[in-house]
Amino acid sequence: MKIKSNNCWLNEKFTPAVITIEGDKIVEVSVEVDKAKDVDVDYGNAKILPGLIDVHTHGYGGGDASQGDSEIIRKWISYYPKEGVTTFLPGTVTRSEERILSSLKAIKTVIEENTKGAYIHGIFLQGPYTSHEYNPYLIQKPSVEQFKKFNEASGFNIKMMGLAVEKDENHEVLKYCVSNSIKVCLGFSGVSYQEAIKAAEEGASSVIHCFNGMGPLHHREPGLPGAALSTDSLYTEIIADGIHVHPAVMNIVGRCKGKDKLIVITDSSRYKGLAPGRYESVDRKVTIGEDGAGRLDNGMLAGSCITMPQSVKNLIEIGNLPEATAINAATINPARMLGIDDKKGIIEKGYDADIVVFDKNYKVIQTYCMGESML
Repeated sequence: MKIKSNNCWLNEKFTPAVITIEGDKIVEVSVEVDKAKDVDVDYGNAKILPGLIDVHTHGYGGGDASQGDSEIIRKWISYYPKEGVTTFLPGTVTRSEERILSSLKAIKTVIEENTKGAYIHGIFLQGPYTSHEYNPYLIQKPSVEQFKKFNEASGFNIKMMGLAVEKDENHEVLKYCVSNSIKVCLGFSGVSYQEAIKAAEEGASSVIHCFNGMGPLHHREPGLPGAALSTDSLYTEIIADGIHVHPAVMNIVGRCKGKDKLIVITDSSRYKGLAPGRYESVDRKVTIGEDGAGRLDNGMLAGSCITMPQSVKNLIEIGNLPEATAINAATINPARMLGIDDKKGIIEKGYDADIVVFDKNYKVIQTYCMGESML
């Protein structure tokens, strides 16, 4: 199959090109569009990008990754290509050990099915190793032995985990995960700047949704935001709904991290895709406003309902960031952070045929997951 557009995202710019797909791989990318023959689909001036990658998402359509329900995960896999997402990590949240184990087993079941749709690269274990300051319930002391139990239950599919590193004695969980190629993300944490820098030196990979769930940036106490913005080795997540962080702060984070270290995430809750209103789950009551953000009764933000295409668009239009910074934040940067940039994140010969086609307003026209059209 050959697809063509005057705006293919190649080498961080839009270029006329023809992309040839055989099976699940890209086998040729040609910029000699005038010589192209037998093109199957000509998308005209539509934007062709690598499939989007969401490394931090918790739920969709009334269900989430922490319910222990495999059917919710299957529904999610089927839905995400409609958003242009071809790869994601379902993220659990802080629950009891029993519920976390149940959730991990349910996700493992679906991963092993190799279900058609968006690809689950692995699991993001966000909790329970967070700080009481930023997540006041069901917190557990970081433990290598407990983490091993979680990972075994997941079928060793935990690829990324969140950690309040100041609660991790001698950074034992951090060091264990790094030594086993599991990405450690710093967040829900009041860690000092100095300790965050040490964690980065020891192999921490990224910072969870910068400025949310952490101490503030102060000119004499930079804290985790200061470490995120000033440390080149740390990828830094941002929720680009314009609510979790002000657009000016989106711009600051994007400028500090540049086009190579910013990662945009949805941090979507189970309420994504549902109408605004008040919802109750097992352990919390959340109101989804007309702005798409979830809030607890005390006004605290409780996840978002934003889509990945809107996130990219927002980085450009309200964050005033270059298009390359925004697109990379949803494609090659998360791929590099996860260590899958040898097969995902760019449009190039030999890479997986994960491709999304957008109109000029970043509305999805078509998504190809491993070469198969999804819409």
